[in-house]
Amino acid sequence: MKKWLPVAALFASSLALAQQHPIDQQLQQCLDRESSTAGMSQCYSTATQAWDKEMNAQYTGLMKTLTGEPKDKLRQAQRAWLTYRDSWRDASVSYFSRTQGSVAALNIGAGQVSLVRNQALTLQSLRKGGCTNPDDC
Repeated sequence: MKKWLPVAALFASSLALAQQHPIDQQLQQCLDRESSTAGMSQCYSTATQAWDKEMNAQYTGLMKTLTGEPKDKLRQAQRAWLTYRDSWRDASVSYFSRTQGSVAALNIGAGQVSLVRNQALTLQSLRKGGCTNPDDC
């Protein structure tokens, strides 16, 4: 029985990777290849740009389906979120730069990816009509 544990673990990790969004897969592959802080920072930057593009696509698609008050409310919410994102980035840069030295860039980059990824997935769940799975929200 114990000899199957490594095979089961490998299968489970492969399944988890297969269920990841392609942007997350590319980010993980990039991080696995890089060994320098600068290289890993570039991985995060590339992933943030990709998630930003995905977020904009989800927002644009959703806006095309809405009219009237719901459309106005979504526009207001997205503008407020963009202000929040920028404020959070500024706060993260200020905090991490003073407390973590060269590792700060990695934490700032990971935080940026997370913020934009979550917003893209939230907009995607709205386009789908709701959150059928709590992880989709």
